[in-house]
Amino acid sequence: MTAFLEVLTGLAALCLVWWLLRGLLRPKAPADPAEDPFSFVPAHRGMGPKGKAGAVALQEPEEDNPADAFPPRKL
Repeated sequence: MTAFLEVLTGLAALCLVWWLLRGLLRPKAPADPAEDPFSFVPAHRGMGPKGKAGAVALQEPEEDNPADAFPPRKL
């Protein structure tokens, strides 16, 4: 059991090193100059309204007969 854990730990370390080296040594694609210089600049998005200001406005229900809101209970 101990040998299995040692081999598994070594394999995990080897995979991690391989993944890091592959990312560092992978050739990057040359960047093409963009026509619009601000095309890759992210736009700032502020936080939306909070609390009651962010609530959705719904149409008020018609109050014809509030007694018909629920079916009658049967005891």
